[in-house]
Amino acid sequence: MLPQTQSRKDRERKAREELIVDHARRLLLSHGFQGFSLDDLARSIEYSKGTIYQHFESKEDLALAVATSALKERADLFERAARFQGKSRERARAIGFACCHFMVAYPDYFHVEMMMKSQSFWEKASEERRRQNAMQAGRTFRSMLEVVHAGFEAGDLSRERLSAEEIAIAMASVTVGSHIMSHVPEMRLLAGIDDSIRIVRQNQDLLLDGMGWKSLLADFDYAATDLRIRSEIFPEATWFQTP
Repeated sequence: MLPQTQSRKDRERKAREELIVDHARRLLLSHGFQGFSLDDLARSIEYSKGTIYQHFESKEDLALAVATSALKERADLFERAARFQGKSRERARAIGFACCHFMVAYPDYFHVEMMMKSQSFWEKASEERRRQNAMQAGRTFRSMLEVVHAGFEAGDLSRERLSAEEIAIAMASVTVGSHIMSHVPEMRLLAGIDDSIRIVRQNQDLLLDGMGWKSLLADFDYAATDLRIRSEIFPEATWFQTP
């Protein structure tokens, strides 16, 4: 009888924590980190602030938990993408597709992630919350490394210029940077950007071509690859439009 009672309590605690994180995400988006308060959160979830402290040690602890929930969604998508069956460059393209799908499907999460990266709150968060965040970050990075190493092993990508880690960082940097820049109003106007996802994917291709990752864009039908990625890995990606 005792294990069942404990199991129910665990489920209730987990549900309460998910409720807290969900409402915290909304408040972070509407008020920013500085304007976000635990008092407002307590009123929103109709629990006492003491209840929040039963789950999170500080405001920074909670903010990191929100960012980690976003990172977990991204990691899940990356791991799905890494399982795509195809050439190494096609698998890299599936990772890029996953990035874009995350941006479209979870716009709030993406904005929270970016917001948290600009705040100096890391050291104020608990060690356990930092560990959970690092675990999800590791999942995303390992998925990219898996595909890069596949490129090395197939001879599609040179080992001489950059390490696998440097290539993975470059892939992440170009994708995130392109997404941010394509949403800056001045940049959209100056560059004539009308489709941010197209720009992100275009820059991903430019990077991989620049690394000499075969098959190069001009030498392979990646439109057919994209259709397979959508059909086999991300059938829910309704944003994807065929050329």
